[in-house]
Amino acid sequence: MKIPVLMYHMVSPGKKEKYRISPEKFASQMEYLSKKGYQTISPDKLLEFVNPAPARRSGVKGGRALPEKPVLLTFDDGYKDNFTYAYPILKKYNFKATIFLVTQYMGKKNGWGQEDEEILSWEEIGEMKKEGFFFGSHTHTHPNLLELSRDKVLSEIRDSKRILEGRLKELIGFFAYPYGKFNSQIEKMVKEAGYLGAFSTLPGKNGRNEDPFLLRRILIRGYDTKLHFILNLKLGRSRI
Repeated sequence: MKIPVLMYHMVSPGKKEKYRISPEKFASQMEYLSKKGYQTISPDKLLEFVNPAPARRSGVKGGRALPEKPVLLTFDDGYKDNFTYAYPILKKYNFKATIFLVTQYMGKKNGWGQEDEEILSWEEIGEMKKEGFFFGSHTHTHPNLLELSRDKVLSEIRDSKRILEGRLKELIGFFAYPYGKFNSQIEKMVKEAGYLGAFSTLPGKNGRNEDPFLLRRILIRGYDTKLHFILNLKLGRSRI
């Protein structure tokens, strides 16, 4: 078995673009997953599967066995539309998702990218948390970590974890590299900061003995067709 991790960003009406998927298309994709028997899992369960011994040493609880067809849904950046549009659709199918947050911009407009987009508030995050959604770190300000000094990288990685743990009152064990940019030194710093694993933008599904700090994801683009989505899910990669 290899487990797919789907990577989303924005779910909202608007022009068709790489990182924005329409609510209608997202709903169709979730309906497909549900009809095909997929069940969503947490990052902990993925870690337990790919690297069981380190997961146990890190305190990850075994709990229930994996479902027959597991899938992990992730959202990078923490856009407000994840709550407005994606959240009701996910609840309809009893799906949970993991959202990677940029702590400096909670409840504000994003400080990166070309367009101003609203970011989730702590209240919205709290509601989703009560429904069993998971949250991870996407740094404090969403920089390209490769362009920063070692001290600034450490600050980005540690500050976001500290803020999230203080607000959510739970261990924040997972990290997602902004823009998918990292190197072996950054990977090591994420590990030393106390995270259990990190998600990359490397394509593919996750099998046994995967590096827990280089977990693979499948980017779901806003302009992908239904066929592309199905092929991405089966093949473990986004179309060229």
